[in-house]
Amino acid sequence: MDGLMFPKKKYKKRREVWKGRTTSILQGKTKECYVTGEVEDLHKHHIFYGEGMRDISDRHGFWVYLADRVHIAGLGGLHAHPGKGLDLELKQVCQRKFEENHSRQEWMDIIGRNYL
Repeated sequence: MDGLMFPKKKYKKRREVWKGRTTSILQGKTKECYVTGEVEDLHKHHIFYGEGMRDISDRHGFWVYLADRVHIAGLGGLHAHPGKGLDLELKQVCQRKFEENHSRQEWMDIIGRNYL
């Protein structure tokens, strides 16, 4: 037993791999910029991001496609002003869409903050 109190197990714990939803609750299967309608240079924007929120966004379809110039902070895009403008508007629209089929309490359990 090599002198260890708890010997190492011979198998690895299986890790769940989550692929996320394949459709956005705001766009469905449409693959175009949510703001401009462009179809090239698209980025998948997670409406809720940071500290594990991207996984939640993927799981529930809280994302949209955005054109590069709309998305990137260095170009004056959405990430240049987090919590304001388009970023806040997307959070509000997402919450309204979610609450069409779910309760406010379910939203609060998932996101933890009311944007309306």
